[in-house]
Amino acid sequence: MQSPTHHPVVLCIDDDPAQLGVHAAVLSSAGYEVLTATNAAAGLHLLTHNPVELVICDHLMHDLSGAVLLAEMKRIKPNVPVVLFSGLPDAPEGAEQADVFLTKGMSSRDFLEVIRGLLKGRAASGGNRS
Repeated sequence: MQSPTHHPVVLCIDDDPAQLGVHAAVLSSAGYEVLTATNAAAGLHLLTHNPVELVICDHLMHDLSGAVLLAEMKRIKPNVPVVLFSGLPDAPEGAEQADVFLTKGMSSRDFLEVIRGLLKGRAASGGNRS
């Protein structure tokens, strides 16, 4: 059972430091512990060495597409929900690897509702999402 002071750990991966900072600030202010990475390798390292409960990843990055990265993350930790984030209006090829596809520009309130819903679903299933 989780203590009342538990702060879910969210990993944000984006090669745009400004966007990464916005996500980190919004999530931190909502009570989440936030880990950040600016490339795929750093994101994979953080995922494998921390108790990450949810991943948010940009799709268009310099070193690897978010869809490819999320497929690898799901292979490593299939029970961790992943969010693919993009400025593209439509879900890119490979977006089916993500639990949710979100487009940039949504309100912070709507963004946090999605995050809460994914974490609540994970908790309700005992962390065993398939």
